[in-house]
Amino acid sequence: MPSNQFKDLPFVDEDGYFAGVCSVQMGDGISLPVNVAEAAVPEDTEHFFYKLNAPRDGFEAEPKPTTAAECVACGVISHESQTAHCSELRELFQKLTEGSSEYHVVRGDNLSWRVEKIPKKTFEDVKAEKTAQLDSIFTTWYTDGATLVSSLGFEVDSDSRAMQDVTGLIVAAEASTTFAETGLLFMDANNEAHKVTLSDLKTLQLEIIAAGNAAYQEKWKLRDAIESAKTKDELDVIEIAFHPVDFSESASA
Repeated sequence: MPSNQFKDLPFVDEDGYFAGVCSVQMGDGISLPVNVAEAAVPEDTEHFFYKLNAPRDGFEAEPKPTTAAECVACGVISHESQTAHCSELRELFQKLTEGSSEYHVVRGDNLSWRVEKIPKKTFEDVKAEKTAQLDSIFTTWYTDGATLVSSLGFEVDSDSRAMQDVTGLIVAAEASTTFAETGLLFMDANNEAHKVTLSDLKTLQLEIIAAGNAAYQEKWKLRDAIESAKTKDELDVIEIAFHPVDFSESASA
């Protein structure tokens, strides 16, 4: 073949996958570039990746994954590689596992990518998660969210900070020589002001203590129910919630 003849031939990436077509000068004594093969250009690149075969005279078709399960068979994909093949696989891994409860992307050494089936949780795993959920909800409730309905006729905060605040008010009131005459405006859980006496503050203090004890009793009851559960269905029906104690009923009794 004359040396001034050019031919369109496929070229491959660093991993041997078809990456496009280039025009190459052909002729006696002219060697092809190492990434170019004298082979037929692959056609269905929408549905297949094509890898150059060992004799370098053709390509082996590899179906592109269409499901998360098929991604598993693709193995480990480099994070650093910028080839079209690796870039498309990383995109497919993300797309096909998004929202899946069965498969997920796992990042390995050097941030490499692979898709794995999510191990099925054992009953003990589910029970441990339920216990952790109980601890989290209780902590949130008790430290920043607990309330009670006071016998004084309004709703008040009863979390750990509220206990400190009321105790501080009692100390200040007992040290004041004018408190008995002037009283104090106390803000309830809804930011409404109520005039209270020293006796009222001590009532609130006792009610907050009692509400805290009730919350712990609720937590321990729920913990025992979780520990006693024998099936996942029994765990699922356990509703984790903490409720305000209503002291107004005892006041009207």
